Amino acid sequence: MDLDRIEQLLAKYWDCETTLDEEKELKKFFNSESVPARWQSVAPLFRYYENEREKGSLDGLFDEQILARIEADQQSLQTGGKGKVVSMFYDIAKVAAVALILVTAGYFVREEYLDKKDKMDPYIADTFEDPKEAFEETKKALMLISKNFNKGRKEVQKVGVFNEAQEKIKETEAL
Repeated sequence: MDLDRIEQLLAKYWDCETTLDEEKELKKFFNSESVPARWQSVAPLFRYYENEREKGSLDGLFDEQILARIEADQQSLQTGGKGKVVSMFYDIAKVAAVALILVTAGYFVREEYLDKKDKMDPYIADTFEDPKEAFEETKKALMLISKNFNKGRKEVQKVGVFNEAQEKIKETEAL
């Protein structure tokens, strides 16, 4: 066999570009006894493929086992055995029961959470019946906050004066 052709086929094989006939040609070459030394490392790969192809054939026992199993299933169904539809119904019923339990538990957990939330957060509930009274109380609270912000602003201004003095000192030292 032409060794240049084998080398070209191997390059195509590694690039996954060979046809089935070219692969058969490679298998035939590498399964022969006269494989050059430079390709001895590749030969076991093609020999493995050939061995597996020979081992992989199904014998007559396989067909007999499959037919016997089909016949046994048919007899079981005829004598009153459970079919696949009945067992599938039971499986679906189990899943539905679990889903119902989860939904029910979720409902009760939600109700319990809402009850506790109402008891724990009295500030969220409306505490005034008259809207004008609520407005006046809100106004008082905002005035208190405003007064405290103004005090804080005065203190910040003092810090600003201090920072300006520091900057002037640094400028005079730099000169």
